Amino acid sequence: MQFIKTFYEEVLAELKWGSFTPTHLISLAVAILIPFILHFALRNKRRRTQTLVLFLLSLIGPISLIYDIVKWGIPSSPLLYLPLHICSYNALLTPILVLTKNKFLGNLLPLFSVGAAFALLFNSIQADYSIFSYVFLLYYLSHTFGTCLPFLMVSLGHIRIEPKQILPCIGGTLAIYTISHFANLWINDYLVLKNIVDSAGEIWQVNYMFSLHPQGNPMLSLFWSIIPHSYFYMLMVIPIVAIYFVAMNIPNFVRKNKSPISPYGSRTSLIVLREEKGK
Repeated sequence: MQFIKTFYEEVLAELKWGSFTPTHLISLAVAILIPFILHFALRNKRRRTQTLVLFLLSLIGPISLIYDIVKWGIPSSPLLYLPLHICSYNALLTPILVLTKNKFLGNLLPLFSVGAAFALLFNSIQADYSIFSYVFLLYYLSHTFGTCLPFLMVSLGHIRIEPKQILPCIGGTLAIYTISHFANLWINDYLVLKNIVDSAGEIWQVNYMFSLHPQGNPMLSLFWSIIPHSYFYMLMVIPIVAIYFVAMNIPNFVRKNKSPISPYGSRTSLIVLREEKGK
């Protein structure tokens, strides 16, 4: 046991994730492969089996959020680790989507999952994580499944992307962003009032969904250079969101709607329809 402990501390613990290092790039490649593996493994399974597997995988997101609050939030302040980032909303809502097959969430979360994908891609804050640590595994797996599960719900025929959901999803995104912004203002005022400081004696501040400033993000910094005002600069994302939703609906715009079978997962949809007829 002592040998294993020494080997971990001196060898494995030193293997950092890195940012755009070979280890990081390999992890991204694995994250890209996982949804394809899951799709082909599940496409011929019964719908209940698909739902069970996807639901169990979706629980990794909430578990990771709870871990962050317990591990990091309680020693400092839980207000610093609230689930108010877009990938956190995605983590909390994905289990609900898997169980309820809600059409609105099914169309909204493929957008939110992009936030989880960006968190995997631009990982400078997490670059020093050891790839054999619990904190890395929870972060990596929660963001990987947070990225792919909403799309698997579509590809397996559980959810259809629908043009009529575009405006509600844009409105929902704006509403959630606004909630996070006002949460930032309230929490930061509270942290100042209570003089809650970090190890360097600086007062903690939060910036959920980056509504207050870009925080070093290159793309958001570009928006800030055009509209240098908190909250409003991020509204430049809304046209991009609209384009994204329209792009997801291109198959619906170009095909003839002659069948109720999803164009994203026809074989699985046939299985689902047979099962529903047999009930």
